[in-house]
Amino acid sequence: MREVYPGIFLIKEKGTFGVIKPPENIYVLAGSDGIIYDAGYGSKRVVKYLIKELKEIENYFEEQNKEFKLTRILVSHCHPDHFSGLKRIRKALGINIVLTKKSQEIIKDKRSFIETFETDAYEDYLRIRKKATSKILNFLRNVGSRVFYQRIFGASYIDDPEDVIEDNSEILINGESWKVFPSPGHAIDHISLYNEDKGILFSGDNILRSITTWLGPPNSDIAEYVETIKKIEKLSNLKLILAAHGSPIENPRERIADILRHRKDREKQVLDIIYNNSENGISPKEIIRAIYSNNSRFLRQVARGWVVLTLKLLENKNLIRRVDTKKKIIFFPTKKD
Repeated sequence: MREVYPGIFLIKEKGTFGVIKPPENIYVLAGSDGIIYDAGYGSKRVVKYLIKELKEIENYFEEQNKEFKLTRILVSHCHPDHFSGLKRIRKALGINIVLTKKSQEIIKDKRSFIETFETDAYEDYLRIRKKATSKILNFLRNVGSRVFYQRIFGASYIDDPEDVIEDNSEILINGESWKVFPSPGHAIDHISLYNEDKGILFSGDNILRSITTWLGPPNSDIAEYVETIKKIEKLSNLKLILAAHGSPIENPRERIADILRHRKDREKQVLDIIYNNSENGISPKEIIRAIYSNNSRFLRQVARGWVVLTLKLLENKNLIRRVDTKKKIIFFPTKKD
């Protein structure tokens, strides 16, 4: 447990399986009407650890003759590492669950959640397959996803949140007004939490201190992500960003500029590769190999998501065109008049 700002504590939840289940930050905005931001993985061991850390915060407040009472828990978005702990934390602490309308729809039951993450046409975007083969592979992949989310993340669904709010609203936390605003890109229901007076932003997964935010189909959108980052860039008095993973970001303007530059460079990189192969065209798989020629197959699989989304972005900008052959999908630069 670490006090990252007066009255705001970071509890770091240990991860497992490397990048598959990374360490997760749970934040406590402590006070007389406090709130927990993000719920983590929610295993019995993790919730036990959370309660132990909360007791230390409570003792810390008592020593200063300050009131400590947690009343609610709010999540930044409905990826399993952020919402899975909701049910167990509510039961253990007796606090209310607060969700936006979009998040409520996603995690109201297993079916709604899985439908949000079902494999869709993005897979066919990468390679040509026979329809029968594609259906079988998609079915097996989706069954695997269900087992994965349940067994690895312990996903637990919420059909009875105590409070449902708009994704563009204000909430009172310890008597102070905090702005909740939509910040899609990494996830369709992603929100951010901001206090202008303090200059503090809870960024969820959109802005991380030293690693690149994962972007991939079907739940991410690069154009929306860039717009979100530009929106955050315009926030007045922004001084500190508290991310869902990693350390606090004390140089928010510099980090935001880095992210925007990185996305612009990645877009140009993919476009340049397509232009350099303008005569015969190039497939998504070949583009990924050109970018990650010396990296592992696993990294290329992880990176596949942002490459595909970038191809879609470039298509929407009419900078490239797609051609479906019998064996594969290839891309060419758009001819200029």
